[in-house]
Amino acid sequence: MTNYEFLRKYQRLQNGIAIDRLVDLGFATVGYSETDKSSFWNLAIVNTLLEPIQIEKIESTMVSIKRSPTIYFENRDDMKSLIETLGTKGYKKSFEDSWQFWKGEEIDKSRFGTVKKVDSEEMLKVYLETFDSCYQKDDPENPYGELGEYLELTENVWHKHNGTGRLEYFIAYKDEKPVAVSALTNFEGLGYISNVGSLREVRGEGFGKLVTHYCVSQSIENGNMEHCLATEEGAYPFEFYKRIGFETRFTASAYTKDISTLR
Repeated sequence: MTNYEFLRKYQRLQNGIAIDRLVDLGFATVGYSETDKSSFWNLAIVNTLLEPIQIEKIESTMVSIKRSPTIYFENRDDMKSLIETLGTKGYKKSFEDSWQFWKGEEIDKSRFGTVKKVDSEEMLKVYLETFDSCYQKDDPENPYGELGEYLELTENVWHKHNGTGRLEYFIAYKDEKPVAVSALTNFEGLGYISNVGSLREVRGEGFGKLVTHYCVSQSIENGNMEHCLATEEGAYPFEFYKRIGFETRFTASAYTKDISTLR
């Protein structure tokens, strides 16, 4: 599987979770989220240099769903001229993903007994409250800030997929207090890890590592062949996952144009 094929697969993995609809343009696939308006979930994945008419097609498609046009592609030498082209058309880099994959190291399961799977409305409420508390402003270990609209999305998709095996949420406890969370999405042999966070009061006690490794172990048990996550190189999470057994396979960047310039 090429890196582009992986990105397309990841987009399908998120369809019905963070993404509500996919639009195939032939030369690009546009993903659209009804709940979260950010460029993370509203973008076009491409694999080749684009002609002006193709960029215009992406723009008209995304404007029609009231989203800022965002074009996302693997960072490769043969795609560098696309960056220049997009720059002349008013696009600016909005984010870059470092796709990190599990290296296959041995996992310490001695603390797995403190982790529980969310399987009820009551546990979901605990998960959401803990998740929200893990992502606050002015946290040097959290480059993402507050969850905002994403918290609502997190709640809605659990109701949609609970019991299907597609999406699993986990909570780690310390002395019966929930202190860390994580999520695992299973799709066509791929285990995608997300929503990892721990309360600031327990940082350094290994709970972030615990819930991440729990996801990897669960992904293996589910029969997935690869286990991955996305971070940003240079940010704290990137170094954290590197320390606990993940390595970067490739990076990809998104370039966004302000929708107000197209109205």
